Amino acid sequence: MTSIDIADVKEVVREAGQLALLYYGKVSKSLKADLSVVTEADAAIEGFLRMSLTALAPDFGYIAEDTEQLREPGAGEDRCWVVDALDGTQAFAAGLPNWTPAVCIMKGSRPIAGAAVNPITRELFWTDEGGPAYCNDEILQPDLSVELEPNTLIFAPTNHHRILRVDFPGRLYSLGPPIYQLCLLAKGTVKGLVYSPTLALWDLALPVLMLQKTGAIVMHLSGQPVDLSTLMDRSTVPEPIVAGSAEMVAILRQRVTWVAAATAGC
Repeated sequence: MTSIDIADVKEVVREAGQLALLYYGKVSKSLKADLSVVTEADAAIEGFLRMSLTALAPDFGYIAEDTEQLREPGAGEDRCWVVDALDGTQAFAAGLPNWTPAVCIMKGSRPIAGAAVNPITRELFWTDEGGPAYCNDEILQPDLSVELEPNTLIFAPTNHHRILRVDFPGRLYSLGPPIYQLCLLAKGTVKGLVYSPTLALWDLALPVLMLQKTGAIVMHLSGQPVDLSTLMDRSTVPEPIVAGSAEMVAILRQRVTWVAAATAGC
């Protein structure tokens, strides 16, 4: 089986970030069939990552947001690349600084290593198999203590005012793209996160691993665990997710109501 050095994965992701910078502030946007935004940068970064990662491990499978065709692992191999070439395309096209190329290695349906980069803020989030989670060279050890104060920050989706009812005494910040927000939670920038049911495997694989390694948890608003194996077919999560310390997740589950579900009688 192919042996992968995380340093090589980090370098590929860094180079993807630098490639993105060549397009940053210069792209034109169009709409996909699902009405999400796409730019010429997405295809260029996806092509670079596919070529570079395949060169590192040609027998790995390949699952990516911008590549409809799933490549299965080769004979005797159970690992695959899970790729989001540009998480936050709409932010990228608008000139906002909260986007990331991200790569995760999965063994079966279990994430084991990967990296995501925000070249604007110069943050490289990464972890390897068996090691801690990092931002650049600093081990992530966030303060997961629970605070319910007016200045306590949690991340919420940009459409939370339409799909969620939130009874939270602190402040809700909405940065949009999920991967960067989940990595910032692993860094300890905020105390928790709630996100709409739009997330796919490439949005969650690396952040779930990063959060696990910092002592945080990710689950559905109903309390059901997030099962990445159910997302391997490119489907999205069936309901909102919450993340943070176990205590914060319990509080958010009590204080957040999914309005769409209530309206549907679910």
